[in-house]
This record gives sequence, C-alpha cells and structure tokens, in this order.
Amino acid sequence: MSQVLKTKILVLSFWTPPLIRPRAILIGKMIPEWIRQGISPVIVTYDNSGEWNINVPIYKIPILNSIKGIWGNFLSRNFNEYLYYRRLFKQVKNIIKERNIEVVFSFSNPQASNILGAMIRKKLGIKFISHFSDPWYDNPYKSFSGMGARKVLFLEKFIIKNSDSIIFTNFQALDLVMKKYPNSWKKKATVISHSYNPKEYPEDDHKIKDEFVISHIGAFYKERNPEMLFQALSLLKKNKGFLKFKIKLIGGINQYTGYSEQKLKDLVKTYNLEKETEIFSSVDYQESLRQMMISDCLVVIDANFFPSPFLPSKVVDYAGARKIIIGITPKGSPTDDFLSNLGFKTFSYGKIKEMTDYLENLINKKEKVMINDKFLKKYEIENTTRDLINIFKEVLK
Repeated sequence: MSQVLKTKILVLSFWTPPLIRPRAILIGKMIPEWIRQGISPVIVTYDNSGEWNINVPIYKIPILNSIKGIWGNFLSRNFNEYLYYRRLFKQVKNIIKERNIEVVFSFSNPQASNILGAMIRKKLGIKFISHFSDPWYDNPYKSFSGMGARKVLFLEKFIIKNSDSIIFTNFQALDLVMKKYPNSWKKKATVISHSYNPKEYPEDDHKIKDEFVISHIGAFYKERNPEMLFQALSLLKKNKGFLKFKIKLIGGINQYTGYSEQKLKDLVKTYNLEKETEIFSSVDYQESLRQMMISDCLVVIDANFFPSPFLPSKVVDYAGARKIIIGITPKGSPTDDFLSNLGFKTFSYGKIKEMTDYLENLINKKEKVMINDKFLKKYEIENTTRDLINIFKEVLK
C-alpha cells in the first residue's frame, strides 16, 4: 500500500459538505476514511458548496451556471461552455503542478467533474479515474434529443475513452452505459458500491413507542414519489383502523427536485393520511442517521423504470442502521438485489395488496426479519475504500 500512500490524488468533487445533497453526503463519508487509511487528497469543489471543516487542501471553482453569458442560443452556449472548461483546466493545471498530483479521481454528479478529469488526462497524461453515480446519456430520468443528445453522447464517450478506470455503483448501471462501447473499454469498468460507516450512527435508545414509525429520508421526484406507500397505508387505515402508525417524510421539502411541498400535501390529503403524516425539510447527514435510528421501518422508493440502473445511497445508510427496510422498486433492480440479499422485502409497482399485508404483519410484530451480516459487511466504508485504493494501485502500474 505504500505506493498509494505516497501518491498525490486530486479529487474533483463539485458538491461537498456542508451542502445537503446526495453527492456531498457521499464524499463527506469517503474522505475521512481515505485519511484514516493514509491518503491525503486535494479537493476541487464548487464555490457555493460552503466551508468544509476538514484538514485537507480545498480549492474552489465557479459553477457553470454562474458564469456571465453562459446562456444564449445553442452555438453561443456551447462556445461559452468551452471557454468555461478551458478556464477550469488552467486553474486546475496550476493546482496539479503545485501539489505534484499523480492521479485524478472525479466524483460525479455533476458530470462536469468527469469532463474536466478527461481533459486533464488527455492534455497532461495524468492517470484518471472517473466515477458514475448515475448513468448520463442512458439515464431514464433524462430526455435527450437532437443536438443535445449528440453532445451528451460525445462528452460521455470522451470521458470513457480517456478514463484509466471507470467506477459504477452497481452492475446494472455498468452494463447499461458500457454496452455502447468497445469491449476493451468495458474492461476498464468496475463496481464499487455506496457505503456506510458503522461508527457514525447514534445508539438506538429502544424507547417503547405508542406508534409504529415508518420513515422515508430524502427527496421526491415526479417519477419517484410516495403514492404507492400512501395507497398501502390508506388501505391499512381503512381496514385495520386500530393499528397505530406514523409516517415521517424527512427531506420531502427541498429546493432542487421540482417536487413541491404542495404536491406532497395534496397526495397526503388524497389518501386521508393527514393525521398520520409529518413532512420535514432536508436535514444534515448526522440528523438523518438519528432519524433512522428512531424509526421502526425505513422505506426506499425507486422510479418505475425497467431495467433500473439505480442504487440509492440512502438504502445503504438504511442498512447500516439495522432497521427493517421496505423497497418499492422494479424486480431485478439494484435496490431489489441489495435488499433481497440483506433479507428484506421489496414490492414492485402494483403490488399494493401484498405490501399492505406485509405492513400489517410488521406493525403487529408477526413478521421476523434476519439481516445477512456477512453481505452487509461488504458495504462498510472501510472495505469499499480498500477496494478503491486497489484501483489507485492498478492504474499506477
């Protein structure tokens, strides 16, 4: 490992703590473990991410949308983007020289970090590892067409071609993205999943509660909302009114997904769950872990895409809390695979009756759940970091 410990690694992670966004939370878990395992990274992030209190060098860059004149027609917009990336490259080139950087690791989203990393690899020859938390061109949440689609495909190909290693969080995403490219490029791709840190969770106080607490932590989208959960709980309330439960939607109010607080409240009202439901704004990572620990059941919801290439990072955090987890997800999705291997239940869209019966058994304590500890251990951050260090070693050979 000594080869890696002496290596200077530049991390292009454009969302970082204290920002409350999934990618910021993820890198906030990763970097302290890197340091614990002997790596001293240098970080480049957006200037609107806030001040991260961590003892590593952090350099700030402007976000693309903040650059004057970035909008306009297609040609002017792309020319301004070109100037933006050229400006970033010059700035980061100086950091690379000053810090004697030998490896660049880009952590998307946003994909701007991967684009910049690929530019560095092409122009400076420095080893480059790209990371795709989500697919880009093949992302089912996106709808690319015309010149926009050709541009995204061109940039994704540029990233893949110039990567020495490409990391995905699950095999479904890897296969979806890499099937477009030569087999020699696919050989550069590997999977390192999201992780959890068992040391970060507060203790479970085991308080006896009058109500069974069902929590969802995170944002909602048009394609990924809690309607199926509400349908099941509404049926349960109607048929088994004596069962007491509470629904907590933590992070249901946010500024960036386009799923408004009013939409959520209207949905709650439609299913007559106003008395049982509490809606909260986004919370910081430590508070989200606390909320997991005081819940009886945690819910993860995927959009109804098939095949689904998504493994939400929060479902791995859920698992670390060792609480019962229910997945609303298509069969064969990464979330379905993960939860099924752990010993938990998932329900595909339309399986409302089955989920209602399962929830009834949970609340009545008739359902026993056994966690697969051996499987879960693979997702501890100590182990995923060790896997990443092995990739650093490999690209340096």
